[in-house]
Amino acid sequence: MSATPIILPATTDEDDVIDVDASPVAEDVAADETVAEDAVDTASAIAAAKPFAGLSDAIIEAVAESAVARRYAAGQTVFSMGQFDGAEIMVVAKGAMRVSVVDPETGSIVVDDLGPKSAFAIDLTFCGAENSVFSRLSVTAEEDLTLVFIEAEALRALAGQRPSLMRNIAHYFAEELGARRFNAMTAQAAPQQRVFAQLLQFIERDNVLGVWRVPQMPKHRELADLADVEESIAAGAVAALIQEGVAQRDYPGLVINDMTRLNELAG
Repeated sequence: MSATPIILPATTDEDDVIDVDASPVAEDVAADETVAEDAVDTASAIAAAKPFAGLSDAIIEAVAESAVARRYAAGQTVFSMGQFDGAEIMVVAKGAMRVSVVDPETGSIVVDDLGPKSAFAIDLTFCGAENSVFSRLSVTAEEDLTLVFIEAEALRALAGQRPSLMRNIAHYFAEELGARRFNAMTAQAAPQQRVFAQLLQFIERDNVLGVWRVPQMPKHRELADLADVEESIAAGAVAALIQEGVAQRDYPGLVINDMTRLNELAG
């Protein structure tokens, strides 16, 4: 995950989700409806995801037995806050999705944008159904999105029977943990990174223009207080974003030209 903390609660109805493998192509689909498409090779999508890379065809096919592909239009909600229960693991087959998690202590929102071959919620589902993160996250389609959903219970059972699958997942967990620790250390050593992370709280999607923006730019003093840095550092961080073309001024706010780069800078 390119973790950095944003949640915009929305609602979705499971009846709106159309099974890709069984549905015809829809015409003139509204923004809040699931878009159908040609059949997706769920096994290939799973095999391309990092937690499953290098596994035998037999194991991939076994994992795919409990999988289903669904597609969402850009801006559509996959799970609104409180809906996700950890029953499924998501693999991005096409497009990009945004995961937003509310920090219960500060109220800030951590944002993670995931692209093709990414997997989400394997760690959460292996932690058990009582994971407190479930009620605090939402998932939306950042652009037209095709997801492969894998039943978590079926995957856990299969991992208990197939040592190579369990090794893959354990290796994936180890890499993720190492990356998160490194990012945390880097954030402590790089005050500007904390400023970028706090700036993400103010970003909203402009669905009319199809851009990400900060409608009302906070004062540098406010950003500095949130990031626990000097005001000059907050001002310099914003100036650096504009100088590098990651953002541009759009009074009284900012337009974010490169959301992926901003997430990288925020750690």
